[in-house]
Amino acid sequence: MLKAETLYNIIQTLSESEVARFYKMMGVQPTLKSKPKQNKKKHLITDAEATEYLLKKLKRYP
Repeated sequence: MLKAETLYNIIQTLSESEVARFYKMMGVQPTLKSKPKQNKKKHLITDAEATEYLLKKLKRYP
């Protein structure tokens, strides 16, 4: 009989597709691991665009 620790170590070495296949073979519903969200790079604005934006904001205040 396999120990849980042994199974855990085996699963850690498998690729995602092999893990899914392993769980299917065992008849177990795998727990869903949510992948960390990757931050999207924000578009950098030019100095002119930044100046224009700031001037618009400052015009609101007398």
